[in-house]
Amino acid sequence: MLIHVRRAIVAIAVGALAFAGALVAMSSSATAAAPTCVPPAVVKWVGVSQYVCVIPADEPSPGATTPGGEDSSGPGAPSCDLAAAPAPSGLVAEHLLEGPYCLGTRFCVTTDLIVPLALPDGEPPNEDSEERYRWCSTGGAYQLESSWWTGENEPPSLLERALSAIGQIDLATPTLSTSPTGRTLVTLDTWFWASGASTSATGSAFDLVATATFASMSVDPGDGSGAFSCPLTTTRAAAESDCRHAYRRASLGGSTSVEGRPAYSASVRLVYDLSFTVGGTPVVVPGAPTTLEAPVASAPIRVDEVQSIVTEVD
Repeated sequence: MLIHVRRAIVAIAVGALAFAGALVAMSSSATAAAPTCVPPAVVKWVGVSQYVCVIPADEPSPGATTPGGEDSSGPGAPSCDLAAAPAPSGLVAEHLLEGPYCLGTRFCVTTDLIVPLALPDGEPPNEDSEERYRWCSTGGAYQLESSWWTGENEPPSLLERALSAIGQIDLATPTLSTSPTGRTLVTLDTWFWASGASTSATGSAFDLVATATFASMSVDPGDGSGAFSCPLTTTRAAAESDCRHAYRRASLGGSTSVEGRPAYSASVRLVYDLSFTVGGTPVVVPGAPTTLEAPVASAPIRVDEVQSIVTEVD
């Protein structure tokens, strides 16, 4: 009974505010002309006699749902970089429940009711249902996109949660180090290691956790001999025994340079296996990537050939 009374009070208050807003809109529209927008942009009224031209958000792909029930899954990783998501501010930040998360190319967040927003359409599915609002951004301020009642929609699909969690994984960019540094000699063992490389990293979305665990490391010395495998080597001491290569010819035709002399461009590639858990229980996510690659690191290395010249024999 108390729940129904509370919702009746909220509905009356929101209705009154919505009516007042409608009066403002009517009086404002009498004095402000809507702009002419160039397709595909459309006119959007944002209140207080203000109109803007906006391009409708990308249509979601079929196959999965978002926190608001919108179909939005697709192959591959999220198409937005969550690291670049703007921080929610103002009332959106105060009422934030989830996010930011990727929805196509947009950054989105979920909030509870922000008065004087209108309640979602229709009756609540049950007495425990709550109001939810999705706000999205393409890099600027978050704009209201949709609203819904909890309890009427399925949660995001397992695949969407997995892709969002993978997007949260931050694998450190390694630094390719060598010994000797920058310059070595033909037939001399040169050591390679990936300074700062991660052994594992995690990301999460809702109740799903994605874990990236080191699987392989390969070094391409840049001399055309092909890449060779190493265990995860992050220190000079380990490189001495675990990750080394002897160049067979000087770097006269190298693609880069050191101190103005031709040099080879060596690189290191780190691959990680992906696994997923929901509530601590391992799960298999059909369609999700099984591996993740760290950013490739490279370093120039000049290879010189030294010959001995006999000038005198006793």
